[in-house]
Amino acid sequence: MKKAFLLCLVIFVTASALYSVPYSTIGHLRVPDAYVLPHKAAEFTYTNYLRRERSVFVGLPDYEYIPMGMVNVGLFNRAGISVWGGDKLAFANLKLMLIEETPLIPQVAIGVDNLFSPVREDALKLNPGDDYFDNPDKFFYEKNSPYIAITKAMVLRNMTGLKLLETFITAGWGMNKFKGRVDIARRFEGIFGSITVKPHKDLSITFENDGFNLNAGAAYSYKKFSFKVSYVAIEEQENNRIGISLSYLFDKYADPKRSWLDEDFSSKDSDIIRSPFTGREINANEDLLEELKKLREQREQAQKVLDDLRYQLQEMEEETE
Repeated sequence: MKKAFLLCLVIFVTASALYSVPYSTIGHLRVPDAYVLPHKAAEFTYTNYLRRERSVFVGLPDYEYIPMGMVNVGLFNRAGISVWGGDKLAFANLKLMLIEETPLIPQVAIGVDNLFSPVREDALKLNPGDDYFDNPDKFFYEKNSPYIAITKAMVLRNMTGLKLLETFITAGWGMNKFKGRVDIARRFEGIFGSITVKPHKDLSITFENDGFNLNAGAAYSYKKFSFKVSYVAIEEQENNRIGISLSYLFDKYADPKRSWLDEDFSSKDSDIIRSPFTGREINANEDLLEELKKLREQREQAQKVLDDLRYQLQEMEEETE
């Protein structure tokens, strides 16, 4: 275990490059997306995890408090690595981007979660007395859980009274920890998915099926910080979990990279559009009819000048005759 943790630490310290679209905190909870961090950036997350398990382990307090931490970085311009620790165990997650997102093509990535986890790949085969047999979250920690994830960002216009609504949809398939045991999730056979909406550039709301359970959460970002609240294992009701996280994005040495979404549909610049009549940039809040009116006035002035010129030419022709 110590060797595995030291190996993860060495990989993290030697990581020198990252590559991604800048979506480090789009709001996902347990579902992996296809994005990695921007070049030369790192994200540090501390989570206050409250777990309740009443169906099997009686005599426990209503909620068990578990502190958790994660460091997320990237490798070789197309991959990401995160090191996670908490609940008396630690492991690493790896992700490799295969296809970069464009306005028409989603981003695609493959990855493996829970590398070096001490929990076996099929936690159902743990026997009483085995390590982590009594851990209510042992299924989330199953080691070597591969997956493929497809994520697409889009902008919905004039929905629910909002002029612009940034939306991120992820779908994927995985093994081990992604294969659920409860009624609904078990039918998906490892298929997971999530949807995140951003009614404001600093606020995101997420709903997901992680292949194991249904989760929901919200995140608020302020400068480099992100505050997230999540409600996990909704389907289990009495055995739910609550997470309260604080993240910090360190991108001092990151190379700026704007995605197609930033360039074409950025919320910050959503009020500025290019006039279809004059080609100049105008505020979207202005009525385009006013722009058309200005264009008509210009045409009327041009027509007046043209009529005056035609009249002068006629007079010159008459004088010459």
